[in-house]
Amino acid sequence: MSRRKPVKRPAKRKMPTVNKVFLTLIVVVSLMLVSLIVYAFMSDDDSGFDLGAIIQNPLGPSSSAPEATPGFITDLITGVESVNPLTGMPMDEGKTRLRPLVIVLGNTSDALPMNGVSKADIIYEVPVEGGLTRMLAVYKDFFGVEKVGSIRSARHYTAQITESYDGIFITAGTSPQALDEVRSRGIPHLNEVEGPHREIFFRDRGRVGGKRFESLHSVVTTSERAMEFLPEYDFRLLHESNYEYSLSFADDGTPSGGASASEVVVNLSSGKSTTFIYDSGSKSYYARQYNKDFVDANDNSRASFANVLIIKTSVTPIPGDGAGRLNVDTVGSGDGYFVCGGKYIEISWSRSDKASPFVYTLKNGSKFDFGRGSTFICIIPTSQDAVFS
Repeated sequence: MSRRKPVKRPAKRKMPTVNKVFLTLIVVVSLMLVSLIVYAFMSDDDSGFDLGAIIQNPLGPSSSAPEATPGFITDLITGVESVNPLTGMPMDEGKTRLRPLVIVLGNTSDALPMNGVSKADIIYEVPVEGGLTRMLAVYKDFFGVEKVGSIRSARHYTAQITESYDGIFITAGTSPQALDEVRSRGIPHLNEVEGPHREIFFRDRGRVGGKRFESLHSVVTTSERAMEFLPEYDFRLLHESNYEYSLSFADDGTPSGGASASEVVVNLSSGKSTTFIYDSGSKSYYARQYNKDFVDANDNSRASFANVLIIKTSVTPIPGDGAGRLNVDTVGSGDGYFVCGGKYIEISWSRSDKASPFVYTLKNGSKFDFGRGSTFICIIPTSQDAVFS
């Protein structure tokens, strides 16, 4: 019997080292993208996470803003001194005609410190879902502010506050209710996430240290960039000739007969409060939150405020909203507090409709003067309060 010769099997080919490295890179990148997608869906933000931007440049964008040259402002300067209608401070008469910019800012502890807050005329702190808050920075004079951020998504009541100033709304994303509000009310809106007017934004990957792929807190703008592109957009930049502001100012806005307010703790939710501490030397209040000073990351200065205003209003969950978003009433009337010069008094607020500004009066119905300078406004639920000492 003849024996069959053993069949020689071909030797296994070893995968070249280059191919192994290539496959490893593909696996790593795939896992990173999956993680980013999961992170985006788990985020509390509506649409401030730009996955596309990270895919295009996984290491993140440059931390430097592109060069931009101020545009139309030189045509507005008249050389005639007037006052800023939001602060009572000196301002060129031409600039008083500008519609203010109202920018939504993130206010979670990992988004801090913010950029540009010390140059805002008014800062709002408003409740959002989850017991957190967002801030609105209102700039009548946006020139020389440098970087502002991190810019976050809108809620419909932040759009309503913007309309109370005839302002231009700047956000990175919107809630569904905010998008409806902006469209139905015709509020000029610059949205980093979508829309035709995105040139004023850029992403600063170095803004939040230690978070290489962080996107939620990286959206910023600058005054130079805004002033370059705003004149190209299809909405008016100036108030109508008959537009009037409701605030009045005095050199000393300390309320007559007010009670002591050397320290004010404002409770915005069961888990979030902001503290204001009066400095008699500068006659201003410094804010603290998350056990830290409220500072401007542009120059590490502490933001100070001549006035603190606390508005109490109805804050309720939106029925059927799966994200737990809120309704915050901005039309109607209610109670509150005015704080200035180390003193406070109880006040009333009212707003007749969405096209009207807020009006603030003493309890007897008479108007009062704010101190000259910037103002911090806290909008809180009627179930919360402020503690004065």
